[in-house]
Amino acid sequence: MIKKLSFISLYVLLTVLLVSCSTKEKSVLRIGMNVEFPPFASIVDSTFVGVDVDISHKIAEKLDMPYEIVNMQFDNLINALNSDKVDLIISAMSITEDRARIVDFSKPYYRATQVLIASDKSPEMPESEEQLKNFKIGVLHGSTAHKYVTETFVDKDLMPKSAMLSYATNTEAIADLIAGNIDFMVNDSSAAFGFSQSHPIFMGMELDTLEEYAIAMPRDGRYNEKVKNALQDLIDSGELASIISNYIAAPK
Repeated sequence: MIKKLSFISLYVLLTVLLVSCSTKEKSVLRIGMNVEFPPFASIVDSTFVGVDVDISHKIAEKLDMPYEIVNMQFDNLINALNSDKVDLIISAMSITEDRARIVDFSKPYYRATQVLIASDKSPEMPESEEQLKNFKIGVLHGSTAHKYVTETFVDKDLMPKSAMLSYATNTEAIADLIAGNIDFMVNDSSAAFGFSQSHPIFMGMELDTLEEYAIAMPRDGRYNEKVKNALQDLIDSGELASIISNYIAAPK
């Protein structure tokens, strides 16, 4: 009888440990991010750094949860969110009507505009947005820049589809820009500033757009309200403004 009870006790103990480990694994906050968008996210000395990295740390801290940043291509983030591979996205993601139909956005935490990015091999900077139709333009696939160029020029037959090149990563687009394979690149002003610190590129004409970055969460996600409240705390306390000012000279 004593051996039987010991066996049962051991079984119960193992079961409790397994459940405990499983619960612990599920409690890790998985944050989707494209760590290729300075000053919001980049890798320096094998470490993730940037505005979104610091915001992620603060959000997890306020939720009292361990967290991990899941680095992936920007175009894969929403699919990862809706297939439960990540719990939220903090990745300089602009609010758009199309995205808002399939994810739940927090309030904006940063505002930017689209700009034209050039290199030494680029032609003379155009004087109006209408003139963009005459050049070969690079964009990040799935980005708001991709949407802007497509809807403003390609869909209206003002620009040949072949004149807009979409890239899986910003790094690839910038390499082609520097090599002279494209004339200009369209991207957010924040990213243009970040990349210009480490690449021979510069910002040109500001386009008539407004980007509002927000945290993306699944519809009816289990952490949504807590995340929104945590972000509001960061805004109210001034912590968000402090984070942004650490990386960007003039927070918007």
